[in-house]
Amino acid sequence: MLVVRGGHVLGVGIADVLVDDGVIAGIGSCDAPEVIDAAGLVVLPGFVDTHRHLVQAAMRGSGADTPIDMYLSEVLPRVQTLSADEVHASVLLGAAEALNAGVTTVLDWGHVGDPAVAHSALTASGIRAVFGVYRDHAHRFAGAQGLVTAAVACLSPEDSARDIAVARSLGLVTTMHVNGTGVVAEMAELLGPDLHFVHGNNLADDEIKLLAAAGSGLTVTPVVESMMGHGFPAYGRFAAAGGTPALGVDVVINSVADLFEPMRLALWLERIHSVARPASSLLASATLDGARAIGLGPRTGSLEVGKRADLVLLDGFAHLPADRVAGGIVATAGVADVRTVLVDGRVVKRDGVLVDHDLPALRASVRSLARKVLA
Repeated sequence: MLVVRGGHVLGVGIADVLVDDGVIAGIGSCDAPEVIDAAGLVVLPGFVDTHRHLVQAAMRGSGADTPIDMYLSEVLPRVQTLSADEVHASVLLGAAEALNAGVTTVLDWGHVGDPAVAHSALTASGIRAVFGVYRDHAHRFAGAQGLVTAAVACLSPEDSARDIAVARSLGLVTTMHVNGTGVVAEMAELLGPDLHFVHGNNLADDEIKLLAAAGSGLTVTPVVESMMGHGFPAYGRFAAAGGTPALGVDVVINSVADLFEPMRLALWLERIHSVARPASSLLASATLDGARAIGLGPRTGSLEVGKRADLVLLDGFAHLPADRVAGGIVATAGVADVRTVLVDGRVVKRDGVLVDHDLPALRASVRSLARKVLA
């Protein structure tokens, strides 16, 4: 049992957060044998990245000028050549970088070699993860109840009916990329809150409304979508249709490994188009709305008694009035502000340093891998 003491608890004010057996057991005035001093820090739920290809962590920064067609034709085939050891090292690095940035939950699309390798790396990392696997492998991971659970990752819309049927028989979410007009309309009768779509830039307005009405999740990855030329991000259209958009990093070949920049870019694009969206609303997209989109809403994404204790302590915002803290985080926070991170009640980053992982060493371990893939 531990207590996070005296921080500015988002939405509450100055308070303690009691953690017992991995669960938020109380918010208010609490006591426990182990104390984490949060004075001067903001306590918020861990960030939820609802779409990332962690296996590409070793290729960080390599695709600054890579459009989507080149990525699909040249980058992905090279990634498929990685050995099991290389997959494990790269996924572990990607998960560690996420934790360092306060991302406590990630939906990972791996799909290189035996999925058990990536699953092992996720388990070793200490992150909460939804592991997206093809339907043929779904039975192997469907029963997992720990930090790493499963989803069925649909590779193409043509397979959606079969993939959704398998996922529903196992009680899993189905996650899929979607960008072409007409795709959602064709599967309208299959839509539901257990479906999670990614991108959606070129969906027709009627299709966006279908997703929102069905309660399906939509993840926008604004940095990658803008860099690669997917089309204008669908964040605003989905929100206007009554949906609650989530946010993802996608690939770090041309994006950061945190959710601060995706939050800001989504906000900037809205403001450029004269939409007076409150900055604070983007924080929900990166936390609770993300958790709901991938089926983890009852478990994480918000600071509530009974939920798992996935927490982030941020420095640099104690001077703000309570009603400006969330907007200030969205507008100006970065990885350097992430002081302490807890996943399932366990400290994984303390006072700015990862507890279980040596980031420089992890990066050094994949240098040859990056050169191999980029050669």
